[in-house]
Amino acid sequence: MNPEYRKSRFNYISRSEKGYLIYNCLYNSLSRINEEEYAQYLNLNMAEEKLLHAFIEQGIVVRKEIDELQAYHTYTFLASKYMKPKPNITVTPTMECNARCFYCYEEGIRYGRMDENCAEKIIEFIKKMDLSRGIQLTWFGGEPLLNQEWMDYFTSCLKKEEIVFSAFMISNGSKIDDEVILKMKQEWNIDSIQITFDGSCEEYARRKNYTDQDQNIYYRMLQTIKKLSNAGISVQIRLNIDRDNAGSILELVNDLQQVFYKNTNVSYYPSFLTGRKDALSEREKIDLIKQILEIDKNKLPVNSYLYRIPKTTACFYYQRGAYSVDINGDVFICERMLGHHDYALGNVKDKMEPDLEERELSGRREECQKCVFLPKCQGGCHDALIHGDTSCFIDKYIIKAYLEIL
Repeated sequence: MNPEYRKSRFNYISRSEKGYLIYNCLYNSLSRINEEEYAQYLNLNMAEEKLLHAFIEQGIVVRKEIDELQAYHTYTFLASKYMKPKPNITVTPTMECNARCFYCYEEGIRYGRMDENCAEKIIEFIKKMDLSRGIQLTWFGGEPLLNQEWMDYFTSCLKKEEIVFSAFMISNGSKIDDEVILKMKQEWNIDSIQITFDGSCEEYARRKNYTDQDQNIYYRMLQTIKKLSNAGISVQIRLNIDRDNAGSILELVNDLQQVFYKNTNVSYYPSFLTGRKDALSEREKIDLIKQILEIDKNKLPVNSYLYRIPKTTACFYYQRGAYSVDINGDVFICERMLGHHDYALGNVKDKMEPDLEERELSGRREECQKCVFLPKCQGGCHDALIHGDTSCFIDKYIIKAYLEIL
């Protein structure tokens, strides 16, 4: 055993018929080794000097005196202290929705719409931040397109104040037509959108349960995505999955592969529903992702998970300058808290000041400290954690599934 080195704490190892794959979650390195080399790795007794050097270069083996966990925490601390992310503001033009998804975490929240006065108060709140690089705006709801008039007014206020902004929208997409797409590009500055699908044709219609249902909604949505893409708007399709619709999700992926296989503006990612008795186990999640990848390796962008720089924060909950505003003007640090007044930091109508201090660092739980996927997850979803659900992000399951396929 080489006394000067030790194995990296961030190595994830996957065994296959061809040997072993070692993926390092901190350095984003991936190596395939045979049985003999794996035995040398385990004992840190390299028969050849070049194998040791290769492991060192890839971060698979590190010098014994290096505390990788502490180094990573130092990196996240310095990043949170000195990096100045662009302000990210999530606004809800309305909490009303024309879909009635049975799993919606906003169930029970009071419906309603923003008024113009609230728009001006949000602008006042935004102007107290560092706007040197503009802001990132997220349209959220409910279904935000049920109150387009407020979106028109709010963006006109931003432009009047010369606040530079780009926008992302989270929508079910059912209200998008040619006129809306034109507005998205020319007025609302939307360059990307997330649209949720819950399965193919009948399953999609059943789960969305639209108030204004039409029999062709599934196929119309596929055409809508094509139009958005042709307009230069990137479409991220979120696949909401639980045990009951797993089979239909695979049918959906087949459809998406046939319709969009050459379209670089369309991608998708799986999202496993939390807080449900019929949630999948970790093994089932990995196996399902493997099936998705075997159908289409292009639309689920694995490389973006494998080679993403280490996370400094898990989500907006921990990111300085990220806020969500509901229809009442209440301000939150997590969009999943919208409508729950008790969790609000304050209200824009009260001329509240943005919190400019660093927020709590994520990923400090003992369980996370021991996990090799910490640099990919940073503790995961805070809201899932406080509700007793699995907080891990999808990165872990995608990486495990992909390595098993390799």
